Amino acid sequence: MKEYIQNLNLIDLISEKHKALREEVNGRSSYPLNKTETHILAMLDLHTVLSISEVSRLIHISRQGAQKCINGLLAEEYVKIAQVVGNARDKHITLTGKGSEACRSMLEIKVEMERQIIDRLGQEQVELLKKLLTEEWL
Repeated sequence: MKEYIQNLNLIDLISEKHKALREEVNGRSSYPLNKTETHILAMLDLHTVLSISEVSRLIHISRQGAQKCINGLLAEEYVKIAQVVGNARDKHITLTGKGSEACRSMLEIKVEMERQIIDRLGQEQVELLKKLLTEEWL
């Protein structure tokens, strides 16, 4: 482990671990997606259909940033525009088969990584960590 990590405060320590985990997931993935793109795909996998405005609010980026990222995902056929009855104003986005497969593949990577973390830290420690991270303390 990097020496400097021993002296980090809690916030920076969580940030460093999050960054390292995301880099590992992206490194193992066969899909050439950046962090924002994977976040958008994950939100679409969770919510099924979202407008561009909803995507921008959920992942905390500008509407223009969301639009640019979604345009890239449209071009690579990870997402498609969905017609929503009664709403012709907003563009709604949904996953394509390729987008769903990318989400499934990333979930498999995360499950395998969690198994490796359990092997290293132990089931009880991982359950405690999950419990602490899901509590209302922020």
